[in-house]
Amino acid sequence: MNGTPPLVSIVINNYNYGSYVGQTIDSALNQSYDNIEVIVVDDGSKDNSQNIISSYGDKIISVFQENSGQAAAFNAGVAHSHGDIICLLDADDLVFQNRAEQVANIFIKYPEIDWFFHESVPINSDGITDTDLIQRYKQHAKDLTKIDFKTIDFKTNLRNAELPYFAPSTSNLCFSREFLDTFFPLPEIKGISGLAICDFYLRIVAAWLGIGIKSEDYLGVFRRHSNNLYTTQKPNKRRKSDCEILLFTAYYLLINYPELAKLSQKLLSKAICLHWHINKDRFDYSEIIHKCRSNFSCAEQLKISTKAFFYSVKLKYTNTI
Repeated sequence: MNGTPPLVSIVINNYNYGSYVGQTIDSALNQSYDNIEVIVVDDGSKDNSQNIISSYGDKIISVFQENSGQAAAFNAGVAHSHGDIICLLDADDLVFQNRAEQVANIFIKYPEIDWFFHESVPINSDGITDTDLIQRYKQHAKDLTKIDFKTIDFKTNLRNAELPYFAPSTSNLCFSREFLDTFFPLPEIKGISGLAICDFYLRIVAAWLGIGIKSEDYLGVFRRHSNNLYTTQKPNKRRKSDCEILLFTAYYLLINYPELAKLSQKLLSKAICLHWHINKDRFDYSEIIHKCRSNFSCAEQLKISTKAFFYSVKLKYTNTI
């Protein structure tokens, strides 16, 4: 970063979150760190989102595209950004005023890292006032550079099919530009949910290709609300979304990173299990499951089926896999 304050790009992805996106943009613009840019990608919203985004004029970089899914929104946002550091943000979440500053300082203090993941305060509310945000900030604000973090190298774990123990959401993911350029653009698979390739795939690839830091500290607010595209889904729809995410993550990890074949097998087994347990009306992924399975030997396919049966029994009695 050549000793100059790094430019931080805050990339917001939006789909039908007109009720929230304005406040999200405001939180991104209201940073204590001056060297920022805000990119807002609207993924073909049908509500009033585009009018709200357009009202910000040249304060932000606006990108409007046909509905293509979260991965396509990530790709568009990164492609239109110029920052040394890229911070992602969902259009229904908020960031504290010190997020960009803290993230920039972490990358300066630890120049060897490729990614920095943090947490956000969960709030169960459709409405969050500016006063609420300020109060939460005062409760949790701290100088993260005073903490001695340990870098995480998760490559051996992933090779052994161990998923990262850290699972922050989109709004908590920050990357160096140089690192993202090594594996972007992501596969643009929308699926029925729009989340077939999403932050789950992104986190795994980041952990596989790079090293980073995971902080439990809060740099924003995660809004739990009645219109959340994933967390408030009914059980059958949630299983469909999970099935899509697991299936396409397994497939594209296998295609792009064959060293992670063992992890792909595990994810594919879970996807097959969920596929057995859902109503397949307009949701039959038998063809892509077969296509993914065909990349494995007969012995490996038997192992995949056996694991899928085990997960199915577990799902029946515990409702989890």
